[in-house]
Amino acid sequence: MNHLRNTVMALAILLSANFLSSPSPARADSSPSSEASPNAQDEFWAQGKGVHLGPLLFDFGGQARLRYENDDDFTLKGYAPEENDQLLLSRIRLDFAFRVEEGPRLFIQLQDAHPFLTQYRDSDFPLSSPIEDSLDVRQLYLEWLNIGGSPIGFRVGRQQISYGDQRVFGPGSWGNTGRYAWDAAMLIVNTEWVEADVWTGRYLLYKSDVWPDQPVDHFMTDVAYFKIKKLPFRLDLFYVYKYDYSGEIKGESGTGNLHSHTWGFQAEGQAFNYWDWGATFAGQSGDYGKDTIRAYGANAKLGFTFPTEWSPRLGGQYTWGSGDHDPHDGVHETFDGVYGGRDIFFYGYLNLFTWANLHDLEADFSLRPHRTLQLYMEYHHFTLDDPHDAWYTTGLSAYRRDPTGHSGTTLGDEIDFRAVWTLWNHLELMSGVGQFSPGAFVENTGPAAVATWFFFQAAYSW
Repeated sequence: MNHLRNTVMALAILLSANFLSSPSPARADSSPSSEASPNAQDEFWAQGKGVHLGPLLFDFGGQARLRYENDDDFTLKGYAPEENDQLLLSRIRLDFAFRVEEGPRLFIQLQDAHPFLTQYRDSDFPLSSPIEDSLDVRQLYLEWLNIGGSPIGFRVGRQQISYGDQRVFGPGSWGNTGRYAWDAAMLIVNTEWVEADVWTGRYLLYKSDVWPDQPVDHFMTDVAYFKIKKLPFRLDLFYVYKYDYSGEIKGESGTGNLHSHTWGFQAEGQAFNYWDWGATFAGQSGDYGKDTIRAYGANAKLGFTFPTEWSPRLGGQYTWGSGDHDPHDGVHETFDGVYGGRDIFFYGYLNLFTWANLHDLEADFSLRPHRTLQLYMEYHHFTLDDPHDAWYTTGLSAYRRDPTGHSGTTLGDEIDFRAVWTLWNHLELMSGVGQFSPGAFVENTGPAAVATWFFFQAAYSW
């Protein structure tokens, strides 16, 4: 209980300091703003930025986060009718940066993450724990951008990497340990027309009994990511090569290695001041054991923000991840989601689905009744892309499958609500609730029940 007591006390001190030193909240008729007004907390934490240490400049930052979750008819490991769980998750990240002006920069991030109340412990996740990682090094890298005024730079070491809206590459920071951090070496070329990141690396596994955390064995990833400039919208192009040389990849035709090639694009933009849009496409080829890979994934989204008070936005999007039509033809057609944000806010708040063998038809609504308060609602209708393939969980493991295809494709519907309250510039409070109602496929393949979830989170950043 010491961890719990220390975490709660630290958060209470931070909250108290913020309330005591900050002005009264702005009136509801204040002009909209993405940030609150400057206050004493800003001045206090600013003292940790740009501190002169001889020829170096030192920056200090971090975040303390505490979240309570209640799971009913599902758990951390997925959909589970007649089971329930609750979690109190604490996470502290401390950031240290040492830099030379217009020169190299050394960045260090320490992470300490712990679960309480839950039935699960570190030992329940043999490969990597999503909830616990006792004080460890999450990031430690050296970077130098635009060396000598050139467009060339580098970043080498343990690092977090994300791009775009994080659907293809995301750190998965909603999870208590954060899903993806990498031991990687990156070449960065930033020209007038394009910014290119070319890198190779392995992602980390989180275990409290291993220090420091180690990357996954027998697995490498090579990436080329291009951000095209001087366009009226954002356009990113990417190529990803995954190589698992363990010899344990089980395909339909036999066991072997993984050689997976993913290529595609992501684009986002705005039109006529009120419309916003986005599109993502990815294709996959290569070898999955002894099988041939042929898989695809896509997302399209469109939204309209009404030019009225509270800025209500109505949007819709459609996500598709291909499934395997024939489990015996030697062709692997299940899309693997690349390294996207597989945790909350992409495929429903309950986190029961991932970007594989999936159709997700989504409707979104949001509004800002106050400059510090944002409200969100989402509705999802989930179906399988192919009834012969499986329902996949966030770890890309097959949860339920009917190889005959007779159980249909309807997974179910989910509705979610979330409120985000930004108090001043450091403290964010968030709360939400979600409910998943199972469809015919779920009911025909095992126990079925309506699953519900709610959470409350406080995060203090500096």
